[in-house]
Amino acid sequence: MRSSVLKPRLAAVGAIFRERHGAEVAAQVAGRAAEYAAVRDAAGLADFSFLHKFRVPAEKGLDFLDALLAGNVPRIRFGRVLHTFLADSEGLLLGDCYVANNDEEFVFLCEGIAPDAELPAILQAAGAAEAGLEDLTESHALLSVDGFKAWDVVKEIFGADVLGLPYLSIEVYPFQGATVRLLRAGKTSEFGYLLLAERAIAPALFDALQAAVVKRNGCLCGVDAHDDLRLEGRFPNIQAEGLRVRDPLVLGLQWMIDFDKEKFRGRDAIHERRKKGLRKKIAGVAAEPGNGALVTGARIFHAGQPVGEVVADCHSYVLNRRLALAVFPVELAYSGLSFRLGAPGGPAVKTISMPPIMPRSLTVKLDEM
Repeated sequence: MRSSVLKPRLAAVGAIFRERHGAEVAAQVAGRAAEYAAVRDAAGLADFSFLHKFRVPAEKGLDFLDALLAGNVPRIRFGRVLHTFLADSEGLLLGDCYVANNDEEFVFLCEGIAPDAELPAILQAAGAAEAGLEDLTESHALLSVDGFKAWDVVKEIFGADVLGLPYLSIEVYPFQGATVRLLRAGKTSEFGYLLLAERAIAPALFDALQAAVVKRNGCLCGVDAHDDLRLEGRFPNIQAEGLRVRDPLVLGLQWMIDFDKEKFRGRDAIHERRKKGLRKKIAGVAAEPGNGALVTGARIFHAGQPVGEVVADCHSYVLNRRLALAVFPVELAYSGLSFRLGAPGGPAVKTISMPPIMPRSLTVKLDEM
C-alpha cells in the first residue's frame, strides 16, 4: 500500500489512517467536527499526497492529455487550471482531475477510484512514454490548505503575491532552495490551495504550514471532513457520489466536458447516453434537525413508491441537520419537493438547492488586502 512521506508527522499527533484504492489516507486527525470548524472559521491543513501526480512537457503532452480527458486541454491559458475528469471506455468516472498550464509543462493531478496501479497503466497504454510524462507520485507530496483564513496562511509562507491568484490558477514559489507549485483550487467552498512539493522539502513545508494554521486557530485535517465540506459546498466528490453513480451525466458534470471534442476517453459512450436523454439526475436533500437516517444507501419514497436513493451524505454543522445527494427520476430532481425517507411512512425530507450555505470566504475581498 502506498503511504505518504508525511505519515510519521500525522501519526505522531494521533491521525487515523484508512486505505483508499491502494493508497493510505489520513481520515481524521483532530476529529471531524473540529476539522470542519477549522475550515469554516479559520484554516485546515491536510495531506493529499494520495493523489496521483504527474508533469508532462507542454509541447509533447498537449495532445496526449487532450485525447485522454473530457475537458479541452489546448484552451487552458498559461497560469490557469482546468478541472475535468478521466473516464473509462464506457464513459464512467475513473478520476477527478486538475490540469495546470505551468509554462513549459502541464501539471496533472488525479484523484482516482480505480486500484492504485491502474492509472499509470492506463496512461502508459495511451502513450505516456512518447509524451514524456513524468510520474511525481512518489517523489512529491501534495498538501492542501483550506479555509476562511487559508489565504493568510499561504501569504505568510510565500508573500503577498499569492493574494492576486484567481481561482483555478497556478504559480511557482521558492522554498528552502527548491520550488513549490501552488494551485489555488480548493473544493470546500472556502479558500483553498494545493501545494506540490519535492519529497526532500515536504516535511519542512508541512511544519511551516502547520505552524501558520495553528497560529490562526486552525488544525490538521483528514479526508473525512473534506468529504463533508465538499458535499455541503456542492463540489463533486469522486469518492462519494462519484464512486456510487459514476455516470458524469447523471452527476451533473456536463460542465467538465467539451462535447465538441472529436476524441477523449469514453467519448462515444457519453455521447450515446446523452443522445438517448437522461432518465435520472442527482439532487440535494435535507432532513429535519434530529433525523439521523439520511445516510448513503437509504431509499426515498414518493406516493408510497421508492423513487430515489441517497448516494452521499454528511452532517452540516452550520445548518445542524443532515444533508445528502440522491439520484431521482429527472421529473422529480428539482428543489422544493417533499419525500419520505426509508419507507412510505418514514420521516419527511425535502429536495433543496445546492449549496445551502453561504461560505465565509465570500465576505473576504483579497484585492483590498
